[in-house]
Amino acid sequence: MTNMIMRVEGARKAFGGLVAVNDVSFDLARGEILGLIGPNGSGKTTTMNLISGGLGMDRGRIELDGEVISGLPANRVARKGVARTFQLLRLIEDMTVTENVVVGMAFRPGQSWNAEMVAKSHDYLKIVGLEDKAGLDAAKLTYIDQKRLELARALAMEPKVLLLDEWLAGLNSTELLAGIEIIREISRLGTTIIMVEHVMSAIHSLCDRCVVMNAGAKIAEGTPGAVLTDPLVVEAYLGEPHHA
Repeated sequence: MTNMIMRVEGARKAFGGLVAVNDVSFDLARGEILGLIGPNGSGKTTTMNLISGGLGMDRGRIELDGEVISGLPANRVARKGVARTFQLLRLIEDMTVTENVVVGMAFRPGQSWNAEMVAKSHDYLKIVGLEDKAGLDAAKLTYIDQKRLELARALAMEPKVLLLDEWLAGLNSTELLAGIEIIREISRLGTTIIMVEHVMSAIHSLCDRCVVMNAGAKIAEGTPGAVLTDPLVVEAYLGEPHHA
């Protein structure tokens, strides 16, 4: 793949006798939105944890911009340029919205907390539509706004690759449309994205390409339209053979 920013090669992770990720490989092009999809328990979040350094691999390698990042702890992977959101929100609830974002910025190498960072944090809050709530405590935000804040904090790390783990889950139809637009804007601004998502309308709308997993293995790869009509993928989701 030309203009490749990340390569996942033969990634494998087992927990006891359960192989959660079974020799999964895929490339990620700079600037693309890649959907990582599959039924529950297929290994998607474990794959995200391998990429982000939250889990160590049993075998395989992951490269970011040609540099091997597999084997590094999560904080080092983040400093190399991989940020992520989580299925369960991880905000500092007794800090303000702005302070939560500045924490993300302070994590970058060579940064110290200063007024310029506070001003810059408002740029990230504006991207996610939270600029008018900068002074509120994070605990006082609604669920959708807490998700927006988590995203702003991830963006503040200025990642090369942003991992979104079911970021759109739990949103109503209006919030979902707003969320899709936010992800689209982040992509437009130049961030490469891998998203684990069950909301297929979002996958169709946003993703350039999808990698489909089932039972820890990659079973399909291609455009959303192609993979979501693949009989193997349909069977994995529906649990029965698909007859056209």
